[in-house]
Amino acid sequence: MLHHSAYGRGLEALTVAVIDDRRPMLSMMRAMLAAIGVGRIETYDCPAEAIEAMTAAPPDLVIAAAAMQPLTGPALVRTMRQADAGPLCFIPAMITSAHAKPHLVEESLRAGAHQVLVLPIAASTLYRRLDWLTNDDSPYELHGEHYVVAGLEERLALNFPRPAYTPVPVPARAPLAVADESFAQAMPFASKVRVAS
Repeated sequence: MLHHSAYGRGLEALTVAVIDDRRPMLSMMRAMLAAIGVGRIETYDCPAEAIEAMTAAPPDLVIAAAAMQPLTGPALVRTMRQADAGPLCFIPAMITSAHAKPHLVEESLRAGAHQVLVLPIAASTLYRRLDWLTNDDSPYELHGEHYVVAGLEERLALNFPRPAYTPVPVPARAPLAVADESFAQAMPFASKVRVAS
């Protein structure tokens, strides 16, 4: 079975490559990864340069932005997953996007990504996602000329419908009943009082 290269490793032992052509996002992700205890963090603002550097010195995990130019995050992952890409084939990858629409999730998973992270993300959520990933023993499967995470079609078939919103009717309030007629005569306004809610 072909498990990913970060399987069973602690965060402090990982080298994580972050790839994003927006430098502020690189800085933010670097700060969060450092805060949750990742061992080594490498950042790249050019996807093509990242591929070249990672081929020479493979990281343990890749986090790539979806909307990069000229190579998008899913395209970068698909390049990594080519059967002839050597050690890059088995490096787990996450795609980040502020707009994780269904077509992006499908494109990313079909390219070979493990997850899509929706931005902005809290450091605690990032920690949980990385912890889950390092304990995920799903093997890779060769689809044509590139690898994907096993169970791809089952994952894509998952559909979590949003709960339907049904407004709860608010019951009408009856006017305040006056039990004592003498009280009503002494306080003539009392018959017009309604219960405040």
